Amino acid sequence: MHKKNGIREIAEIAGVSTATVSRVLNGKGNVDPELSKRVMRVAEEVGYQPSPAARYMRSKKSGLLGIVVPKLSLSYFSDIVNGAIDKASEYNQLMIVATVEGNRRTEKDFLSKFSHYMIDGLIYCPVTTGEYVEEMKDLSHIPLVIAGRRKILEGIPSISTDDEKAGYISTKYLIQLGRSAIGFFAGFWEEAPFKDEKDLLKAIDSPMSGSFSTLDRLRGYRTALDENKIVMDEKRLVFSSFDADSGYESARELFGRLGELDALIVPNCYVAKGVYKFCTEQGIEIPFGLSLISMDDLRTGELLSIPTTSIIHNMYQVGVESVLRINQIIEKRKVDDTLIDVRLHIRQSTTKKA
Repeated sequence: MHKKNGIREIAEIAGVSTATVSRVLNGKGNVDPELSKRVMRVAEEVGYQPSPAARYMRSKKSGLLGIVVPKLSLSYFSDIVNGAIDKASEYNQLMIVATVEGNRRTEKDFLSKFSHYMIDGLIYCPVTTGEYVEEMKDLSHIPLVIAGRRKILEGIPSISTDDEKAGYISTKYLIQLGRSAIGFFAGFWEEAPFKDEKDLLKAIDSPMSGSFSTLDRLRGYRTALDENKIVMDEKRLVFSSFDADSGYESARELFGRLGELDALIVPNCYVAKGVYKFCTEQGIEIPFGLSLISMDDLRTGELLSIPTTSIIHNMYQVGVESVLRINQIIEKRKVDDTLIDVRLHIRQSTTKKA
């Protein structure tokens, strides 16, 4: 059946006018309940689906949502997408997915393209650098939410996990194990927007801090240290990215400073894998000589050579809540920021200090 002839064929089979079919399918006008049931039954039998163009002309809604994520191959972001797709299906909406592979320029290109698409809303998971994205001004006509970050754009609601709590409970647990010389990897997609670790520390309490999950986690790290009268040492901080190679290189840099180190907090389990390789080469025994916690499990924590104690983020729920908030905005309802809880999953990469 051709979609353009759908209403006409339904009318012929049901023995009613095309106007009646149109009223039933659009939920408009008074139609006899039995007649309405007959029309809907015939529509289902012939597999009728409304034309997206006709739907847009009628309601000014396309039934399409967009989502921009840094890297779809990471479960952190693929879980957001899966949650968003599942929730969108409840609203009879389809999702257009764009992955920018951690590249700021590609992200800007996609944002510019989405500003010209016929979409009902956009979920934006930024590759954060703290700078204003000029292309965002072209999206002012589209319902928008920020997923996975907070305080990116003033007046735009965000849905994120509690990264400050993640940094706090990780550090606190290590301290309970008798660890006090705790290193911290500050992860960034591209080159860190700070000239050094001292500059990084100054940003913890700045207005831009919510733009980076690393700064929220670092704030929680600092709070746990302060509560236990442990001095925060910038020499125990090092920049990294989010892959195994950067884990290896950052570990080499941090240990090369020759300071005391008995524990480590890293951005994710890919980075942990690189750290494990370095430690194996240097004869550093995990978890006894060095206990390690990953800030993101990425479903690989238990699969590494040393099953890794990790923070569990419910990113699927971030996707679900993002679509829910988009539709609340479409319905002209007030939408606030949403913060989703995290938990610590303890495995073999941590133990009490001898």
